[in-house]
Amino acid sequence: MANHYHARVNSASMSASLLYLLVPVGVGASLYVIRKLREWKWGWVRNNTPLRGKVYIITGANTGLGYETALALATRQATVIMACRSMDRAGEAIRRIRQKTQEGELIPIELDLASFASIRDFSEAIKSRYPSFDCLINNAGLAMQEPTYTKENYEVHFGVNHLGHFLLVDLLKDNIRANAARIVIVSSKMHERAKIDFDNLGKWVERGRGDRFNNLYNNSKLMNFYYARELYKQGYNVHVLCPGLCHTDFFRSYNPKWYHYVMFAPVVLLFLRSARQGAQNIIHCATDNVNTEEKNPVTGYFVTNVEQTKSKMKFDEETSERLWRESFKALNV
Repeated sequence: MANHYHARVNSASMSASLLYLLVPVGVGASLYVIRKLREWKWGWVRNNTPLRGKVYIITGANTGLGYETALALATRQATVIMACRSMDRAGEAIRRIRQKTQEGELIPIELDLASFASIRDFSEAIKSRYPSFDCLINNAGLAMQEPTYTKENYEVHFGVNHLGHFLLVDLLKDNIRANAARIVIVSSKMHERAKIDFDNLGKWVERGRGDRFNNLYNNSKLMNFYYARELYKQGYNVHVLCPGLCHTDFFRSYNPKWYHYVMFAPVVLLFLRSARQGAQNIIHCATDNVNTEEKNPVTGYFVTNVEQTKSKMKFDEETSERLWRESFKALNV
């Protein structure tokens, strides 16, 4: 009788142990499947056609999305001009790329989008050395917690994310038109939460109490989209995109605490893409995306998940045209 009782206890104990083992395995397997389904939905560029002879300019090419884009294009034998603020970091990025591929040509040229003088020097270097480029990728951007300003004293979300690229395109516009070059503009889906505050354009505005979002960053991404719309109206081959929420050093100024990692673990699982995955949208816009009469920046379409998607933002022409005028005024400091 006692032996029978002990056998039952041992059997129950083994069943419980097996259950404790299988539950985490099952949860882990489920999470893995969910993650892989998300990655499939986000999309990948399948075209591996060689790009030998093509020249791509990428701002902010030494890190994050810019680095992954440079790596992918070089792997396909393109010439990549890496427009970076730090030549040391550009050199380090090139060394990392060369550990993965010997294809393509990688050319670092200094560019600080927070300085009009640096932007002008860079554009002159492009005009003299690589006038026949095929694509300009306006990738560089930042999000800051503390007040930070450009050399011309504009807060950096406006000054770098929007105005720096605005000046760069204007300086290279003759080459862009002559080459029928693509312009790729990295915006964000956060543009749908933004508005253009013309009264405080270029000024640092502190967040209101309870604001969960960096409104200055969001507003700059809306400016990117409005800018793409105006360029498209003028006949440029322009493509605007959202790479998605990506794991890069983009938010390096935020210094998250340990509990933030715990709180955002579900977000990481469901929404955080690798830099390589986010860069697929940039690569697609730089090589394959085709605007149509129905789907283009003016009609409110942008690329995300490697396909054209309709923005929820209600764009208006008065704001679009006014931002263009105000941006030119801001260049004349």
